[in-house]
Amino acid sequence: MSGIHHEPANPMTNRTRAAILFLAAASVTGQQPPPPATPPPSFEVAVIRPSAADATGTNFMLSSSRFSVTDAPLTDLIQFAYDLKTNQQVPKTPAWIASEKFDVDATIADADLERSQQAPLQTSDQKLEQYRLRVRTLLAERFNLKVTRQMKDLPVYALVLAKGGPKPALVPAPPDTLAQRTPTLGGFSSGQVKAGAVSMAVFADLLSGRPDVDGRPVVDATGLKGSFDFTLVFVRSGAQPTPYDATSPRTTTAPDADVPLLTALEEQLGLKLEPRRAPVEVLVIDHVEPPTPN
Repeated sequence: MSGIHHEPANPMTNRTRAAILFLAAASVTGQQPPPPATPPPSFEVAVIRPSAADATGTNFMLSSSRFSVTDAPLTDLIQFAYDLKTNQQVPKTPAWIASEKFDVDATIADADLERSQQAPLQTSDQKLEQYRLRVRTLLAERFNLKVTRQMKDLPVYALVLAKGGPKPALVPAPPDTLAQRTPTLGGFSSGQVKAGAVSMAVFADLLSGRPDVDGRPVVDATGLKGSFDFTLVFVRSGAQPTPYDATSPRTTTAPDADVPLLTALEEQLGLKLEPRRAPVEVLVIDHVEPPTPN
C-alpha cells in the first residue's frame, strides 16, 4: 500500500514570511525596499569630566581626528552642535545646563578618517558640519538629550559687502590646500582675530551673540564663496586697544586697533553689518540628564 508523502514542516516565521511577501509585491509593482538607515556620525571614544574649579575659560579645539573642549557648560555644547548663533536661541532650563561645566575629549575612529580622506574634497563648512553632527550624537548618547526646534522672529545683523567690496586683507585660501587644513578662528577675546581657511558663514557664526553686535545673530549675506585667511584688529566693547602684532601674517600695514568691531570690519576687510529682522531657529529641551559615566 502506497503511503502519502508529507513535505517537512516549513520553519518560516511570520516575520520572514511577511518580508518575502513584501519583496514579492515590490517586484510586481517596481517598488524597491527602503535602504537601511545610515547611522549618524559619531566619535569612537569620548571622555566627559567635570571641569576643574580653577579653569580659566571655555576653549574649543578641533583637529582632523579629535574634538576637545575645556570648561564648557552644556549650553555651549548645544550651541555648537546645533549651530545656534546666540544665547537667545539656546534653552535656559534646567538651570544646571548653564551652571555646571565639563571637559570633553573625543576622538574619531581611524576607519572614519580614512573614509573622509577618500571622499570628494570637502569645504570648511562641510567639515565643521560633520563635527556638529558628531557632537549631537554625543549629547544624545551621554546626556540623553532630546530637543525640539522652533522658529522665532528675532533682530539680526546681516554681514554684507561694504562699498568698494572686499579689501586685499581678505585673502582667498587656495582651494587645493583646503583638504589638508582645519578652519581656525580665534582672538576675539584679545581684539586681534586671526582666521585661516574660514568661510564667511563660519565668520558670521563667530560674530554672532557678541556684545559688539548687541547679542544678535549674524547671518552671512556677502555672497562670497570659498574660504579666506585674514587678520582683524579692533577694540572690544569696554576694553582698551590691543597693541598691534607686527608678526601677524598677510598684513602689510598696521591697522588702527583703536576702532570698534563694526568700523574695523569695514576699514580692514571691506565688510559691514546691516540691522535686519528675520526668523531664527530656537531650541527647546524635551529631556536631558547629567552625563553617563565614561
